[in-house]
Amino acid sequence: MSGSRLVRMLPARPLVSGLTVAIGVIIAVALATAVASISSVLITVFLGLFLALGLDPAVGALERRGIRRGWGITIVAVSFLILVVVIALSIVPATIRQFAHLVEAAPEAFEAIQASDWFIQVESALGIDLSAAVVEGLRSVTNLSNFLAVSGGVLRAGFGIVGGLSSAVMIVVLTLYFVSSMPMMKAALTNLRPAYHRAQFASLLDQITTSVGRVVAGGITLSTFNAVMVFVLQLAIGSAIPVLLGIVAFFVTLVPMIGSLVFLVIGSVSALFVSPWAAGVFLIGYFVYIQFEAYFLTPRIMGRAVALPAVLVITGAMIGAALMGLLGALVAIPITASVLIILREVVIPRQDARTTAPEE
Repeated sequence: MSGSRLVRMLPARPLVSGLTVAIGVIIAVALATAVASISSVLITVFLGLFLALGLDPAVGALERRGIRRGWGITIVAVSFLILVVVIALSIVPATIRQFAHLVEAAPEAFEAIQASDWFIQVESALGIDLSAAVVEGLRSVTNLSNFLAVSGGVLRAGFGIVGGLSSAVMIVVLTLYFVSSMPMMKAALTNLRPAYHRAQFASLLDQITTSVGRVVAGGITLSTFNAVMVFVLQLAIGSAIPVLLGIVAFFVTLVPMIGSLVFLVIGSVSALFVSPWAAGVFLIGYFVYIQFEAYFLTPRIMGRAVALPAVLVITGAMIGAALMGLLGALVAIPITASVLIILREVVIPRQDARTTAPEE
């Protein structure tokens, strides 16, 4: 009996079966290597699609006001291009100037911090020479040989800058293309399904794209408010780099819930270079804004998107950040929203329809 069972478990042609499995493993490894080699291209394409989904609700809003989709796409595309040009011509030069000023003023600011009473008290409380540790760290970072070793040389750094600029241009072009071709893309995906599933699939796809678009647009709007608030607070306390910190706040706070708390620490530490009182003012002011954002802005801006439990937002952001960094943390929220829509519209109705136990 056990011998016949063993015969049934073994493949009829073990050599062919083993060779097939080996070929499958080789193909899987080759595909993984190919995906890794074109990861930068995939990220560029995905970012373009990500931004296009964020712009699509604006096109839909114009359509509901009686404007034809073609004109709506044109208005949104021109507005998007104007915004990109304004950022490139105004914010980027100011950021470069403030970054250069930060590098030049850092030694003097650090000496002022070393001479302050609170720094001396912290050193005595910890029992270590903080000044020597920080100076050694700065010397290691700013050492030319170390910089060249980390960056791979001036030539590689130059190629990185050129590649970043070309990627930014490609993201803008892909965003405009995806916005204009969104209906065709959804129709093509729908046609891949069997005819009897197309109506349900089209409805589900519309819900997912609309929800993801609202999540993306809402997240960008909230991050913009965050950046403006940080700029105002840093300007009020006399910071020399308010624009730079505002841009950092924009990208950090794109990650919901976690991002604001992370920048609360970043902004407070940067304000210490002005004075301890300035750091306290920023800490209290930005903390009050976080509460205002959580209880007033977020429900109104994100209210029409899929309501995500806080635990799912934090878990998804942490998993995405561990896998793909900041991009993964951003993508995790829309993906979580899409999964919840599929569970709500497909899985749960199917389970509700099963009112009797299967026959054994």
